[in-house]
Amino acid sequence: MTTEKSNKGENPLDEGRRKFMVGTAAAAVGAGLTTGIIPNAFAGSHKGTQDKEFVGRSAFVTGAARGIGYACAESLAGRGANIVLFDIAGQIKEVPYPLATAKDLADAKKKIESLGVKCIAIKGDVRDGNAQAAAMKRAVSEFGRLDFVVANAGITQIGPMEAFSEAELSLIIDINLKGVIKTVQAATPILKSQKAGRIVMMSSVTGRTGSPNFPIYSATKWGVIGLTKSTAMALGKFNVTCNALCPTLVHTKLLDNDYILSRLAPGRKLTFEQFNQAAKGRHILPVGFFGAEHVGEAAAYLCSEGSAMISGDVFDIGAGANAQFPA
Repeated sequence: MTTEKSNKGENPLDEGRRKFMVGTAAAAVGAGLTTGIIPNAFAGSHKGTQDKEFVGRSAFVTGAARGIGYACAESLAGRGANIVLFDIAGQIKEVPYPLATAKDLADAKKKIESLGVKCIAIKGDVRDGNAQAAAMKRAVSEFGRLDFVVANAGITQIGPMEAFSEAELSLIIDINLKGVIKTVQAATPILKSQKAGRIVMMSSVTGRTGSPNFPIYSATKWGVIGLTKSTAMALGKFNVTCNALCPTLVHTKLLDNDYILSRLAPGRKLTFEQFNQAAKGRHILPVGFFGAEHVGEAAAYLCSEGSAMISGDVFDIGAGANAQFPA
């Protein structure tokens, strides 16, 4: 972190700046911002310690080449589930930051297979419902069934509401909300026929609060929560549960880039470490940004027998920040 002094001789991390940074983080908190894997020093790895309760079962995870999607796949695979990784694994030209690559997807497949389970990696776009349906049918064909569906794929935008064009609005809604709808549409016939299954949808803390910096993103994540509850009601009689997760600031490659950092504080570019210090001011637990594995573990719990009676619910992974929300 920089240690340069201002013209007045003040340290850049004086009280006024800290207040500014905390305010910035509060506005940006939970951007969902869920690509890339960066280690978390706050908690140890759970790899290899889980019961193999998912042996013989399979999971379909979108946006799974890296980040929270990969973490969810890894947690399920660590418990014995076979995995379908579904990811666009390429750049969408309208998205102004790096998305996962084909290499990321290939590497993810190798890592999942190293856990002793089978893995299918599929390049696909969640905006294409037919592609998702075909991938799920392949899971049933190769693994015998489809038990868990994690609808994680999403993108973000930062800026005031009036700044977004029609094309930009359509893009984020088509991926973040319609893409999740298409995931559910593809999975529903399979899960109904099995009379069993678990769906986990990735919302965000901005699906629980507003966000002036991420207004359209926030709206799509509120929509995901509504879809979660509607899906739970529609599929409950088929013994299918559906729940949503709302992470706060997960440490990701997506946040540590010029697009995000140059727009959080207009007129100057923050370093990621400055943003991390701000996150520490937002969270109640003694952490800033935290690792995607925490979200993966929560997703695995919602697929476990221990959560059999939980459906239509929304779980915050907020490092305590949600303690400040109204009941």
